[in-house]
Amino acid sequence: MSGQSKEPGQAITLPDGRQLGYLTIGEGKPVFLFHGLPASRLDAEFLRGIADSRHLQVIGVDRPGFGLSTYAPNRRLRDFAGDVTFLADKLGIDRFVLVGFSGGGHHAITCAALLAKRLTRVVVLSGLTLPPDTSGMFPIFKMGNRLGTVPFIGTWLSKKVRNTFFEWGKDPDRFVKSPAGRSFLKHLPEADAKFHTSPSENREVLLRSTLEAYRQGPDAIRTLIQEGRLTNKGWDVDLSQIPPGLVHIWHGTKDTFCPIGNAYKNARVIPGAQLKVFENEGHLFLLNHLEELGQLLSS
Repeated sequence: MSGQSKEPGQAITLPDGRQLGYLTIGEGKPVFLFHGLPASRLDAEFLRGIADSRHLQVIGVDRPGFGLSTYAPNRRLRDFAGDVTFLADKLGIDRFVLVGFSGGGHHAITCAALLAKRLTRVVVLSGLTLPPDTSGMFPIFKMGNRLGTVPFIGTWLSKKVRNTFFEWGKDPDRFVKSPAGRSFLKHLPEADAKFHTSPSENREVLLRSTLEAYRQGPDAIRTLIQEGRLTNKGWDVDLSQIPPGLVHIWHGTKDTFCPIGNAYKNARVIPGAQLKVFENEGHLFLLNHLEELGQLLSS
């Protein structure tokens, strides 16, 4: 799947020659969005409605190795803050809001420690702590966290997940009725399962964003393994440097991708973190609370 993307977005050249992909939606107060895993800049399209209604400029950024962004073999977790800073400077943006969804959550927290002077608010949605708390996690992701960085096994697991997403993308309705689809759905809370079984614009965005994650071909597989190694290493920044009250953490109690324990642990170690728990909601709870999120981002 490597090659020129047919999905919307553009790229800039970073000082080291890598490409950094991004997608801008709307006009107004700047909000940088860090996508999930595996996903891409297209996650920004989830916020299209509130971008218009709340006058937000939502900028979805591809992390290295996903979408339009070049793979960076030796990167550290903290290095993405430099990429984001360069992009913000190129776009003429001084201060901005930062949103990290799922696998983008710990990247947002890292930036909160490194870029605090440029951030007006950081919102972590369904995010992980580091190393991840896997209690209650969806089995294949729990297995991936434990074995995903092991040589050969990690590559095999990542390709297996990729091929499952490809099958899903070909015919979503058929997939959810297949043995593989039913096996996947049985591990989800009711709210998330309904989302995957019912056709909608948001479901289409999720599938497009996930498939775009693999645009770099073999490098995307290497990136998935790399991100697993980075999360298992733990934080490479001092979280005590985050200004009190800067970070908001939102999480659903029934999340089986990033279990709620991750939110509680992050709230304990981030100074003045403001935790909001959504009872009986899953990983994709934000799709039920977009207006509420829009209010927080625009305030």
